[in-house]
Amino acid sequence: MIPGALQSKDTTSRYELPELTQEEIRAVISAEKQRRAQLLKTSPGHITITKETYDRLVHKARETKYSRSLEMAYWEKVDQPREIIRYTPEQMKQVFLDRASRIIGRTYVIDDHNREIIDKLSLYFSGSLDAEKHGLSLKKGLLLMGDRGTGKTVIMKAFASNPQQSYRLSSVRFITYDFVESGFQVIKNFSVPEPIATNAYGQSLTGYCFDDLGTDEERRRFGDKVNAMGEILLNRYDSVPHHLTHITTNLNPNAIEQFYGSRLRSRFREMFNQVAFDTIAPDRRK
Repeated sequence: MIPGALQSKDTTSRYELPELTQEEIRAVISAEKQRRAQLLKTSPGHITITKETYDRLVHKARETKYSRSLEMAYWEKVDQPREIIRYTPEQMKQVFLDRASRIIGRTYVIDDHNREIIDKLSLYFSGSLDAEKHGLSLKKGLLLMGDRGTGKTVIMKAFASNPQQSYRLSSVRFITYDFVESGFQVIKNFSVPEPIATNAYGQSLTGYCFDDLGTDEERRRFGDKVNAMGEILLNRYDSVPHHLTHITTNLNPNAIEQFYGSRLRSRFREMFNQVAFDTIAPDRRK
């Protein structure tokens, strides 16, 4: 072995390369001698390694050792159990306030008209078992009812990412427009659970909140008169866990039955927790 070679530092490297043990150096040099001996058809003992070759081999081995250490560190990190985010109801409420304020561009105000609803939904979307004490089943979705301007859409947007079950917000009006344009594939797309990459809450499916139910109409496509949202909701009743579906609407239960029929309204009782704003709740858009 060349004296002092093991202690030499590679000052030109961009990284702090790890040193090799004497055993590792001997293995590197031995492997190189074996390789050359096979090429020259001679004995490894007849092979001479110059200082320049020695330094090059050691440097390359140090780079390989460094790369392997990075790879090992990466896989150790990947293999570690992922930390799943959980919120208490109080934390969920604060997350909601921060998001709602960003959505409307000013501080979101909780008052006597929305406090009870937001408190209940904070329990529900944090996955707290105390939600059951307030009449909200964690196995059902939400049917959020209220007059125009009471803030239903903002509330559901702000709660969309949550530990109970995250979801996407989709406008009922736009869904019916898409149905006219693209046909029954639209109904099919919204009728099944949608897989996603596992998120920070450990969820691998996403739900849907159908916003502003009642603004859709029976629209004709190729002469067929179909209520697209009615079909989607009936299909989701059969094929999707109920907590993956939410609705906001200006309609009351009687109007829902008139619009969609008694068949769908009876299923609503199984699918949804009904949460309603008071009839005197103000229009917050004024």
